[in-house]
Amino acid sequence: MNIFESISSAAYSVLANRMRSILTMLGIIIGISAVIMITSIGQGFANSVNEMFADIGAGTLEISVRHDRPEPAVRSDMLTMDSVAFLSTHPDIFSVTPISGANGRVQLRNPAETTRVNVWGTTETFRDVQNLDVRFGRFLSEVDVERGAPVAIIDSRLARQVFGRTDVVGETIRTTLWFGTIELLVIGVYRSDDFDFGFDMPTTLIMPITYLQRLMNSDNVVDMIFANAQDLDRLEQTAEEVSRLLSLMHGNEDRYRVTAIMNQLDMINDMIGMITGFVGLVAFISLAVGGIGVMNIMLVTVTERTREIGIRKSLGATDGNIQFQFLVEAMILTATGGVIGIMLGYYGGFALAGLIPGDVIPAVDILTVVGTVLASSLIGIIFGVYPARKAAKLDPIEALRYE
Repeated sequence: MNIFESISSAAYSVLANRMRSILTMLGIIIGISAVIMITSIGQGFANSVNEMFADIGAGTLEISVRHDRPEPAVRSDMLTMDSVAFLSTHPDIFSVTPISGANGRVQLRNPAETTRVNVWGTTETFRDVQNLDVRFGRFLSEVDVERGAPVAIIDSRLARQVFGRTDVVGETIRTTLWFGTIELLVIGVYRSDDFDFGFDMPTTLIMPITYLQRLMNSDNVVDMIFANAQDLDRLEQTAEEVSRLLSLMHGNEDRYRVTAIMNQLDMINDMIGMITGFVGLVAFISLAVGGIGVMNIMLVTVTERTREIGIRKSLGATDGNIQFQFLVEAMILTATGGVIGIMLGYYGGFALAGLIPGDVIPAVDILTVVGTVLASSLIGIIFGVYPARKAAKLDPIEALRYE
């Protein structure tokens, strides 16, 4: 019996018991498809997060007052518009954007319903920090900030919730803050990323920082500053310099937290990788369970075909021929299950992504596909060796007498 006869005989044996073969492959199919789906969704999510941070800017520094010190922060420690002007003179910083924030609620189409919003007061330079895709209207202008105009830029999701459509430039939106309700003229609508994953995440309403400061009587105080560094290679050094210079300006010590956006991205990617790896490992365990199922069925097959093995060996088949045939059967089962699992995992990833709120596009890594194919092949070899060896070691005389 040559190699091709062994392969054809193994394939015929698998096809002759279709239902058993399908049930045997089921564990392999589920395991591989789960691994492909999980890793593709995880990579797609990571890509979406990377794109979001890329819009913010790789060299962006986020500056805020530290409130984790033993002594509480005093008024002189607070960041102000003077801090913004001071940082704009730094040679390694080309754009500085102040942000003041408040929590608010916006009345929806049904007058009895409201939704939460994050109200951000900022300047026209905010677009240098976060490249908002303004679909309708325009962004804040220098004139809007100088005049403290009661205008707002909202996202498309909030526009649909309040007005039932997205092109709402010229409409008036009512926003309730802690001190009362204000009316704002909508001058722009930016694209919403809808990245809430089913949670009630508030959207962001943007207005001139001068108008928000006047409403809140904050006297030039800002909550946070975004600064864009020019030299990415000196990002950490620039962050340290900014913290030190602000402390000198305000007469304090180690009071400011300066965080590089890229550091946050690295932490998020590490977290996504850990979660994806852990869940993928759990899914990979089902491959081992599927391999045990293959070995179990192959042992049953050896028992059922004991007499056939005896006949083959009496006709001259060697132990190697018998062992190779049963090993090929196990590999056909696992390889077929692997191919089906890869296809289900690929299309299942896109189907699952469609159920997740947000613009997540599954990214199937070719290395993951190759790895799963190799894994399924190894499972066929590892869990097929013992049944194949058992079949090869059968005594032909005893096998012929087996009933």
